[in-house]
Amino acid sequence: MMRKLFPVILVAGLTACASSGTQHTSSDTSTYGGSGASSGTATTCDAQSVQDQVGKKYSESLNRTLSSGANATQLRVLKPGEVMTMEYNPTRLNVIVESDGSISALRCG
Repeated sequence: MMRKLFPVILVAGLTACASSGTQHTSSDTSTYGGSGASSGTATTCDAQSVQDQVGKKYSESLNRTLSSGANATQLRVLKPGEVMTMEYNPTRLNVIVESDGSISALRCG
């Protein structure tokens, strides 16, 4: 008896987990850097203006120079082996530092 019910229970369980086929999407892209003008007073980072610092040794005294040069309100230094979160922040400058202490990349986000 149980052998005959097992496939029925399995199919019923899988059917309950199946998607309804309806997809919900949001038209609000301002959170992810869309073209909406609702950014308020936030400034947008411009990493291109500080690319001359790539290859130089990183030190904390460069933080102010990098932040102001890139028009960034936040600065994140990423060293080898450190975990990087994937949330996008258009006002943040990411400073990628190599194991020898040199700056290998400057990116916004």
